[in-house]
Amino acid sequence: MKHTVTLTRAQENIPTYIPKPPVALPMFFEKKPYQGATGRLYPLPYSDGITDEKKDVSYEVYTLENEYIQTKILPAIGGKILSGYDKVGSYDFIYHNHVIKPALVGLAGAWISGGIEFNWPQHHRPTTFMPVEASAEENADGSKTVWVGEVEPFNRQKGMVGITVEPGRSYIKAKVRVYNRTNQAQLFMWWANLAVSVNNDYRTIFPPDVEWANDHDRRAVISWPIAKGTYHTARPFNYGEGTDLSRYDSVKIPSSFMVSQGQSDMDFLAGYDGGIQKGIATVANHHISPGKKLWTWGHGDFGDMWCSNLTDNDGPYIELMTGVYTDNQPDFTWLAPFESREFEQYWYPVRDIGDVKNASIDACMNFEQRGENAYVGFNVTGSFPNAKITVRDGETFLFTETCDMVPEKTWSRELALNGHEFKNLTAELRSETGKLLVSYTPYVRGQKQPIEPRQPVKRPSEYDSIEELFINGLHLEQYKQHNYDARDYYREALRRDPGDIRCNTAMGRLALKDGKFEDCIAFCDKAIERLTSRNQHPMDTESFYLKGLALQYLGKLDEAYDALYRAAWNNGYAAGAYYQLATIDACRKDYCTALSHLEEALVLNSRNSRAVNLKAAILRKLGRLDEAKALSQRESAHDLLDLWSRVEAGYFTDNTDEIRAMFGEKPENYLDVVCAYMEAGFYEDALHLIDLSGSSYPLLAYYRAFLLHKLSREDEAIEVLTSAAALDTGLCFPSRLEDIAVLRFAIEENAADANACYYLGSLFYDRFRYDEAIALWEQAITRNGKHAKTLRNLALAYFDKRGDAASARVCMERALENRHDPRLLFEYQQLLKNMNVSVQERLDVYDKYPELLAERDDCYLDRIVLLSQQGRYEEAIHAAKIKHFHIYEGGEGNLTKQHAWMHVLYGNALAAEGKTEAAHKAYLDGIDLPKSYGEAKTWFNQEAHIYFYLGNLLAQEGHPDEAAKAYEEASVPKAIVSELSMFRGLALRKLMRFTEAEQVLREMIDTGTSQIENSDLRAYYGVGAPTPMPFEYDIVKINTVNGHVLRAYGLLGLGHREQALQEIEAAKKLSPNDFRIYAFEQIKDTF
Repeated sequence: MKHTVTLTRAQENIPTYIPKPPVALPMFFEKKPYQGATGRLYPLPYSDGITDEKKDVSYEVYTLENEYIQTKILPAIGGKILSGYDKVGSYDFIYHNHVIKPALVGLAGAWISGGIEFNWPQHHRPTTFMPVEASAEENADGSKTVWVGEVEPFNRQKGMVGITVEPGRSYIKAKVRVYNRTNQAQLFMWWANLAVSVNNDYRTIFPPDVEWANDHDRRAVISWPIAKGTYHTARPFNYGEGTDLSRYDSVKIPSSFMVSQGQSDMDFLAGYDGGIQKGIATVANHHISPGKKLWTWGHGDFGDMWCSNLTDNDGPYIELMTGVYTDNQPDFTWLAPFESREFEQYWYPVRDIGDVKNASIDACMNFEQRGENAYVGFNVTGSFPNAKITVRDGETFLFTETCDMVPEKTWSRELALNGHEFKNLTAELRSETGKLLVSYTPYVRGQKQPIEPRQPVKRPSEYDSIEELFINGLHLEQYKQHNYDARDYYREALRRDPGDIRCNTAMGRLALKDGKFEDCIAFCDKAIERLTSRNQHPMDTESFYLKGLALQYLGKLDEAYDALYRAAWNNGYAAGAYYQLATIDACRKDYCTALSHLEEALVLNSRNSRAVNLKAAILRKLGRLDEAKALSQRESAHDLLDLWSRVEAGYFTDNTDEIRAMFGEKPENYLDVVCAYMEAGFYEDALHLIDLSGSSYPLLAYYRAFLLHKLSREDEAIEVLTSAAALDTGLCFPSRLEDIAVLRFAIEENAADANACYYLGSLFYDRFRYDEAIALWEQAITRNGKHAKTLRNLALAYFDKRGDAASARVCMERALENRHDPRLLFEYQQLLKNMNVSVQERLDVYDKYPELLAERDDCYLDRIVLLSQQGRYEEAIHAAKIKHFHIYEGGEGNLTKQHAWMHVLYGNALAAEGKTEAAHKAYLDGIDLPKSYGEAKTWFNQEAHIYFYLGNLLAQEGHPDEAAKAYEEASVPKAIVSELSMFRGLALRKLMRFTEAEQVLREMIDTGTSQIENSDLRAYYGVGAPTPMPFEYDIVKINTVNGHVLRAYGLLGLGHREQALQEIEAAKKLSPNDFRIYAFEQIKDTF
């Protein structure tokens, strides 16, 4: 039988909920956590709104299919695999969500569930809801591949995946390439995020040798699959004496379980539905793909609600992820300058064999003891005639059979053990030629030790050695820590030893990334001084390389040339250094030397496509057109998503329409190649590409003017600068180091251009160059006093970086006057909140902008809180009830906590008026959450105050048994210590459990004291993504207020009223409008 693969590319209508457009403001989320790492967003646009508008949207969908499987790929939404269908078993072995229903889960906002999401260079993929480039190819072996990929927005690295279906194979293969196309070392992770449909019969199957699992950043460890005791994550949960975590219905709360490197020597991860006997296996080389992860929303109301936020009729689902060059989130790996890596991952359906015990790309198997028998079953992914199946005990064979194995048929047997111990048996499947397809010997548990949970870093001053400071700084840098700055650790080391090589080099590396070229050179010179103090030819030449790059950016090409040649003496930086030397040669029009240096670079790193493309361009300059044409065509065939090679090929065959069709949605793609041409001095080529783009993107216009200036076409340059300054700023957020010189030129040459000042200020602010950013923004305002985006940026900078709240308020008010933007209303209100503006004044602002208020759920909830603080509980409750909220992942609980509090306070007010029946109803309503909230309660919802007051009311009405039940509910420990813990303590006291009550209340006081004493410490772990706030909060103020509030409630619970009032006054001085303080005032006399 001839096996074939079909590939179709067609438009398909998919019901889609349309997210709100991205906010046309730069977002500087400097301290925001996301999936354990930094949630910094710039230069990505941020979409912070979801709508309930649903309509059919036409998407371009690629479909790959053979006789066994079908898969669909969706380039328009992150290039994800949309579905995987088992044609033999009539089963979606990959979760197929039939609607595009985004929720606020992604780094940039919108995110959808289902399929396979390729997460890179971090988790989740920052551009997960954005289009990527796509192209298809037919391979010589009859397989067909759809390539999807992009140059990521943060560091301009390239990631692409070739989704492949082969003839006669039942797997989907992903051929992955990641390429650091920059001249600096960069960080990345790669997680393939597979979603699978689940029910109560579904099991997650980690390899049998997995005995331990851990949470994000390895902060918690627990046994697998039978969990015992408490899993100490952000949501600590006690699994008791034994809970089977592999079962979908066993995990009740949102949870991650990951396998660390060294915890498994097997290459697979699987899922299996025991009810229908179908599932999936995913396979990758564990030596480079150690990461295995289960994520679940949890089995229960909370998980169901999140699934409903993400689909109409599909779900529930879980995620089974495989990480390559990573085993955790966060866990990043370095890519050297211009380094690339290639690897493969596989997914295929499993049928009728039960829990998978081992899997390869050729076959998977189950081998388990059933009573006195051994069961063995195989699925294969291809045709293997005369395959040999054996079961043996050492050299003694219990069973041998030769048969034809094909993907559409499962092979299984039960064999009598006949006195053999099952643990000593090995089952194997081999091909006719003897190749081992898959085998398994039962794993004997007890061989693996749990990893040590990772501890937070200490303050820099608390480390004894410079080496510890360097290691911890490097850890913070490599793990992209959101709250701690690696520079603080390097600086402390340099304070103790100003000549330390490692920390000077690290500071030089960071200075270069920030565009502080002179600082980079100074740090590198310090490192070089010590490096060469005994030997002029050191083993480590990173500092020479970094210095050379900085000098090149400054235009000091002769000095750069010398430094880069010194860097090239060491093989680690030779390939990058030779490429940079070639660009300087090209600037000097010494093309023959440039070619020589490029040959050296390519010998050392043949995968550096920038070197190949620059070589093609130089060959073209030399008139060696046939060679140039062949090289560019070969490179564009090798990498179908490479723009530069297509541009070079376009000099020989017009491909303008093709280029615009593939790359036109992202003008930054053109700038990548424009900058590469500029670096080599090929200004005419760079201009040609800008013309070819046909784009009106502002930054392209500025580059055009700069290039004209470089070509001494000054009159044209000034004309272009004038038109560039008039373009709408839109979603233009400059972020390249090359942008600095271009925008400085624009600022100097056009004194009327406010936009260029705004752009460069935004770039500098993102690179921690706050004073320079503020100066540029102030310059922009002198040029255009109504520049709303700049006024808003100044408000952020004045408040966060200079503590000038008054100036920040003036700027934000003027910004809002000139730009009626819902985001600005939100930010203005957060500013007023941080300035301790009165509740009534803040409500007046909302009343002034009702149409903007209606656009934002966060503002709407904020207004509900303010109404509650005025005792307008009925109004607040009604406002919440009639609103459909869209919750941000990690922001859960804000609405539900307010829901509980306002019902408690309303119930208390009614009870005080003698309206006991209405009070009883208010308390019960506080327990029930409307579905319109978009979230449901988890096990951790703290409702002790509701049940405590309900118990009091029931006791007052003469229902002691019901009251006791309410107190019992209030007494259950649900979450970390908070002000609500007081009500747990009070309930325990009602139940005559006095020692426990005192322990709870004393813990509150001790925790509060610790927060005050360690008020400078920020949270180390940050997996969730709290709704991003526009201002960097004063951590000392926050911790101090939290500490005093905890102590106040704890002391009040102990009956120390005067001390409690003193603590609440201390909190009030810092944050008079904190809702917890208001609530304290309302309840302090109610028990």
